Amino acid sequence: MLLLAAWSTNGWLPSGHAMRMALDLGLHRALEKLADEAGKHRTEEEERNLIVSARIWLCLYWFDHQMSLGTGRPIVLRDESSIRHCRILLSHPMASPTDVRLISQVELIAQKTQIYETLSPLNGQVNHNTLAFIRRANIALDKWWADCDELHRQSMDEEALPRKILAGELHYAKLWLVCVALRGVSWDKMPFEQRELAFQAKDAASNCISNLLNSPTYRAALRYAVHDSLVTAAFSGLFLLKMANLFPAELDLNQITLQVEQLAQLLSDVAAERYALTLRIMLANLRRKMGFGTPGGATPMTGDQPMMPPPPPFLDPNLVNAGPPVAPPPLTLEELGMPWPTDRGAGIFSPSNIPLWLQEQSLTDLGLPVNGSDGIFLQMASTNGWQGDFPPMPEAW
Repeated sequence: MLLLAAWSTNGWLPSGHAMRMALDLGLHRALEKLADEAGKHRTEEEERNLIVSARIWLCLYWFDHQMSLGTGRPIVLRDESSIRHCRILLSHPMASPTDVRLISQVELIAQKTQIYETLSPLNGQVNHNTLAFIRRANIALDKWWADCDELHRQSMDEEALPRKILAGELHYAKLWLVCVALRGVSWDKMPFEQRELAFQAKDAASNCISNLLNSPTYRAALRYAVHDSLVTAAFSGLFLLKMANLFPAELDLNQITLQVEQLAQLLSDVAAERYALTLRIMLANLRRKMGFGTPGGATPMTGDQPMMPPPPPFLDPNLVNAGPPVAPPPLTLEELGMPWPTDRGAGIFSPSNIPLWLQEQSLTDLGLPVNGSDGIFLQMASTNGWQGDFPPMPEAW
């Protein structure tokens, strides 16, 4: 059940089933039993079963919390005592080389849970106490990374995939921290301290994407990544584009658009078109607003291709009811940096399917939506969504 949930875009239900199955099996007690000195006389098979149970439980704990924080749903499991002895795996005779990766994820999600529970009730009301908490949280995240990277360094070189992923998780955690704090805050009403936070988050988002794009190992591994890794990369790109829309005079727009273009292409290459298309729509809107040309990746019609009508346009939902004198021309597939279909006809896209967080009236909101990633990305292959020639993403249910 956990595997189904991790490699699916709708893993909430199977992960919940997996959690309850684990509780019925008593996996949540495995670490406590391993730490119990009275259990020194266990057989090798009993010890191995406890180690396996502990690893499964830690995976479930991490995934349940990650799903909750990522989608805005309540955390199902509130008992932190079940992970208290997680580092016992690192010194156990049956330790695995991947245990350091598992422990780092669990310790990070525990920190993020504390951050979320502190900042979320504030609904964007950032005061001096909040800013002080954010500074302390950033210091704690840096310490988490330093401690865990030292554990990884003992057996891995700097270019090893787990260390690259660890660095990416640090950058994204710093971005996520600010987005939770700034939820509902409009940039035009931000005092200086909050604007500084927004630019720190911009740097974190850029570092998160660069860490991925500049690592051939990481890029190759993205094809097999769990759904959450795709969301992390895509949200970083969307945040950069929002910042570019809000502060065009203060940012290098060419660098941002190039970075996001490369990310969108990489996501397309790994069949994550839901996220790639969302990025391309934001890119096209930014280019039009700033007067940029169409991306080089678009494939125009040539004399060698069969003649066909141009594809249906993409409309900004804010312009659907606008009069012709004020409405700019709709976005085309060429502006989205995508080839025009030649065999099944043009893809159809409904403007009503654009998430509110991506619409023009929400560009001033840099915070994370209440429903997390569900309120950010397009729904693919639905009755209102994009019906294109894209390979489907895996679904568990």
